[in-house]
Amino acid sequence: MHEPHTRLDKWLSTLFLYTEKLVLVIVGGLALIGIGELIWKIYQLRDIRLEDLLMIFIFIEIMAMANVYFLRRSVPFTYPMFIAVTALSRLIVLQGKENGSEGLLYESGAILIISLAILVIRFSQQFSTDAIERREAQEDRHE
Repeated sequence: MHEPHTRLDKWLSTLFLYTEKLVLVIVGGLALIGIGELIWKIYQLRDIRLEDLLMIFIFIEIMAMANVYFLRRSVPFTYPMFIAVTALSRLIVLQGKENGSEGLLYESGAILIISLAILVIRFSQQFSTDAIERREAQEDRHE
């Protein structure tokens, strides 16, 4: 049997909800500051490097992930995976040939595994209960 929510439960839920929102705003703000610092560094050095651009993309993806959470109240599991792929790509660019071919193989393999996981997750989402219910609802509206 489901117990009714107590006053304390509601208060704690509200506290965590607003704390969560505050932390997400802070994360988004820090990502924006990070982008600003990278652009300032590029301007000062008058040198645009691939690793800086990849880092900007990582910050943009973090901001997008925070934004999606505000819009949907959840973050698709694939967003952090995309960030991981970008971070691994940046690592490959930064290390270049210094790490040897073995390190490059591991990092490339990790990118491949994460990419395959993203494909599996996206493919499996087509067959989830929510997706089936949405399709049925759309079909009912079109009849």
